[in-house]
Amino acid sequence: MGEIVIQVNAVCKGYSLSNTGSISGDLNNWILWKKSKKLVNTFWALQDINFDVKKGERLAITGDNGAGKSTLLKILSKITRPTKGIIIGKGKITSMLEVGTGFHPELSGIENIFLNGAMLGMSRHDISNKIDEIVAFSEISEHINTPVKRYSTGMYMRLAFATAAHLQSEIMIIDEVLAVGDDRFKHKSLDKLKSLSIEFGKTIILVSHDQQHINSFCNREIRLSNGLIL
Repeated sequence: MGEIVIQVNAVCKGYSLSNTGSISGDLNNWILWKKSKKLVNTFWALQDINFDVKKGERLAITGDNGAGKSTLLKILSKITRPTKGIIIGKGKITSMLEVGTGFHPELSGIENIFLNGAMLGMSRHDISNKIDEIVAFSEISEHINTPVKRYSTGMYMRLAFATAAHLQSEIMIIDEVLAVGDDRFKHKSLDKLKSLSIEFGKTIILVSHDQQHINSFCNREIRLSNGLIL
């Protein structure tokens, strides 16, 4: 474990507290920023975040509610952009930030597996070779041809995790979704993540409030408070 796969350099994320949601307000804020290079009436969810992540590392992002954890994961997942700073990443990323994210509700479970694999650039043949493993791990084989809009939250989570864990990505980013479901499947999922990290060098970044799981699973912990690294 030595190659750096993610570099986070001076990342900040700010949200305007005034005139939000209107075109004129956003334009006015942009004009003010261009003139002064400062954002006015801004809430800073993240402030000057710096860290590196190495290949195969299992990193926990922790902190109280509102600390900036989910915002940081969205930036790492390229769902949102930082207001300032840059992130340099190497490798394909799969993200589980909310239960059901990345699934099309009208498609069946099996169709969504192919959709997720295609989004990672995998061929249909390569995805087909993983189907049996994914379905078996998810433990929802009897519902795999059902549209996922009919799935319970636990079924969503099982299929989403099984899909993300078995498809070809180098980095997995997970936000609390393993808190959903029973303890047995939770432990099974963490064991799978650890084996992916140790055997295949997959990098795992997760947010969790379960300190016991963090202590037993992660190599390193970054704790946030009010948008700052403690």
